[in-house]
Amino acid sequence: MPIDPGGPTLAPYDFLVGLAGSQVVIFGNSGGNVRGKGGRKVKFDCGQGVSSFTITCTDFPDNGDTPVAAWPFAEDQPLDAVAEFTGTLKKPEKGAGMLIYKYTIAVAGKIAADPVIIVDH
Repeated sequence: MPIDPGGPTLAPYDFLVGLAGSQVVIFGNSGGNVRGKGGRKVKFDCGQGVSSFTITCTDFPDNGDTPVAAWPFAEDQPLDAVAEFTGTLKKPEKGAGMLIYKYTIAVAGKIAADPVIIVDH
């Protein structure tokens, strides 16, 4: 059964943080996964039942490797829970391949969601 966030249709890089029972769900055109060029704006807003969330990111390591904290946005990482976050994807350095990050959206007392961000040249 599909989960409907209600409200207006979301733009390709706009996401709503919502809940399905006790599970955090990221509503958007790609289930919360983000793939875009460096310089692209990505926006996360609270959906129904969510008043704030935290966002953390790591690199996307090879199988068996330990993830390392990494921030894919030009803007500073929020230190506390927020009701909205808009970030600009960092551009990969010249000669680098695409950048891949795992990100986690958490809502207090709920099971977090952790999709992927891929940044292309």
